Amino acid sequence: MNRQQPLALPPPAGGAEWSEQSLLDPATRRALVSLNHSFLDLAAALADEDRLKLIAGLPLRAIDALIDADAQRRLCERLPYALFDLRFGDAAYWEGQAAALGGVRDSQNQAAPAADERVVALVRSALMLAWHLAQVNTLAIRLVFGAVPGSAAVLRSLSVGAVDALARRVAPVLAARFGARTRFWVQFEGCAADPCEESVNVLQLLGLQIQGAESARQQALQRRFRRALPA
Repeated sequence: MNRQQPLALPPPAGGAEWSEQSLLDPATRRALVSLNHSFLDLAAALADEDRLKLIAGLPLRAIDALIDADAQRRLCERLPYALFDLRFGDAAYWEGQAAALGGVRDSQNQAAPAADERVVALVRSALMLAWHLAQVNTLAIRLVFGAVPGSAAVLRSLSVGAVDALARRVAPVLAARFGARTRFWVQFEGCAADPCEESVNVLQLLGLQIQGAESARQQALQRRFRRALPA
């Protein structure tokens, strides 16, 4: 039996046609396109200021390839996942951030430099979408943000009023999605310069395959952890 699940997102039972796009309603897709477009615009602005290091894992060459705004939007419209990462794959991180919201700000947070307001604005918008998806579509939050169940549960437990304070707390961890995967960003660079149908399809599937592999690895680690617990 073939047990491979490249997306770690199984299709529904029955004979209905299915794709990853069916998980995203039109409003979610529009919001995701806007977020990815804003992320790339922010990255380009930071690169012009020689401050791209504020976004870990994002190669300058990929941003330099974004020379055509229309091509950038066409590329964003085809991707069913965010191009940025906010550590949604780390449930312990999100549990810690949520817990910190309920008390007095710790000394480490007080000593931290103020985040760039443009970064905070992007993170706030991303968290609003993530919070919404956590309430209504847990499969979509996995696809769009790579969120593990624990991170989604944390977001689901928060009030929408907590999003602003949370955005300022987590803004410093904004990073490129798949930042350690050189192949993804090399492919992105080619698509950014020439978003033809074939190259964008390759990028779309590459991101989904990477996400599926990461999800499978996390699930394997969780199973090993549970087996190691005393009976």
